[in-house]
Amino acid sequence: MKLTFYYIVLSLFSLQSFAQYSPEETSKDYIDYAYELLEKKEFDKALVKTDEIIALLPRSTAEIQYIRALSHHHLGFNTLALEEVNTMFQFSMSNELKMNGEELKMLLEDEINSDLSKDNSEETEYVMAEVSATYPGGMGEFFHWFHSSYTMKNTTTNGNTGKVFVEFIVNKYGKISNVSILKGVDKEVDKTVSDLLVKSPKWMVAQQNGKPVEQKIVLPFTIEY
Repeated sequence: MKLTFYYIVLSLFSLQSFAQYSPEETSKDYIDYAYELLEKKEFDKALVKTDEIIALLPRSTAEIQYIRALSHHHLGFNTLALEEVNTMFQFSMSNELKMNGEELKMLLEDEINSDLSKDNSEETEYVMAEVSATYPGGMGEFFHWFHSSYTMKNTTTNGNTGKVFVEFIVNKYGKISNVSILKGVDKEVDKTVSDLLVKSPKWMVAQQNGKPVEQKIVLPFTIEY
């Protein structure tokens, strides 16, 4: 009987411990952590954290919209970031946050207008574009093409295996160019990889603001040589 009473008291204490924090109080910790992720330049993780906060409340706030706008701005999605800044002004906020939001809005509008007014001959290489460059059928198909072509070009190996890290550009016409070996295994092997990549079938081009753009891509290739 005493043991049963003990478990009842313990259960009530546990429930009270969990209930003492409101969703708003818990979300404050999440928001602080999201700001830490911004400082670490982990912008994708900051966006995921804001999704968790919205699910917890469940609603957005001016501060959440501000964090999302900053994250998308640093990822190169200025149009989306501007929409989120405009949305933040629908919520109540401190004067300091309002000032920060207005400054960010001015910056985004200036950068968007600057991008639109750029000469078409002035190309920008994106690491992350609104629509990323993709190989028809997906990356699995691309690696299948590469390894099949590499095997046909090199019918004999010495039994060695290594990983070649390559950086290249998918230009706005869908072709691979500017191939650079970041970390190779052998000069001849590295050259074979570079020569092969520029012969890749056409990719689906990256897009920014609805226009085709160049995108920089880094990939590892496991090679037998």
